[in-house]
Amino acid sequence: MTVLVFDNNLLSDYLNGVDDARSFLEEHERDPWGVPSIVLFEALMGSLYGYIDAPPEEIIHSVTTSMEILETTRETATEGYELQQALQKRGAPVDQLDALIAASAREHGGRFATAEKQFWTDDVRAVLDVEEYDPY
Repeated sequence: MTVLVFDNNLLSDYLNGVDDARSFLEEHERDPWGVPSIVLFEALMGSLYGYIDAPPEEIIHSVTTSMEILETTRETATEGYELQQALQKRGAPVDQLDALIAASAREHGGRFATAEKQFWTDDVRAVLDVEEYDPY
């Protein structure tokens, strides 16, 4: 089984109890779940700015009890560079932070679950295993 690596949009919806996120994750309940440390930070900022209706302690508890935190390391940075380089060669570069987050999935041999349609293209899928989370 490969790890399903959450982007911030999926994690935020999960933490906010959005039905689409719940349904999506039920389809992937047998997969291990991973959250890049940067995505956890984004969720904490969501709490601070009112986008996620949960206090930081609840977010940390929810994430750490059901998901593995994928630390951002030198290897992640290198993987992010290589991912962005491959995307740039295909004419499909993404935002730098998004490339770093997606690199966590590649680094851990996982699938990147995201609602960002820029990742759903054939050019991106040629270099990154993407799982479409479509709450729209």
